[in-house]
Amino acid sequence: MWTSLIVSLLLVPCLLAGAAPALKDLDAGTWSAEEACQNVDKSAIIANQNDSTCATFVYCYKVDDSTRALIKSCKSGQFFDADLEFCSVSKPAGCV
Repeated sequence: MWTSLIVSLLLVPCLLAGAAPALKDLDAGTWSAEEACQNVDKSAIIANQNDSTCATFVYCYKVDDSTRALIKSCKSGQFFDADLEFCSVSKPAGCV
């Protein structure tokens, strides 16, 4: 009896969950942080072109022979300025 109750309680959330959203098809024109970082020799900070709010940026760095991309967030109320290469309180033109 307890086993049936426990199994039922575990399965109910699974049955109520909706279908997963469809993945977007990536075309050749899609920007990715990983690909943008491939052009970096050591480390760099670049704008996250997938973030129209300018609240995040991409930190590119090398590990052994591969380049990694890490998406970082600016502090609350700050925006990433690609020209200055750091976060500031001034919202750059083109950011929403």
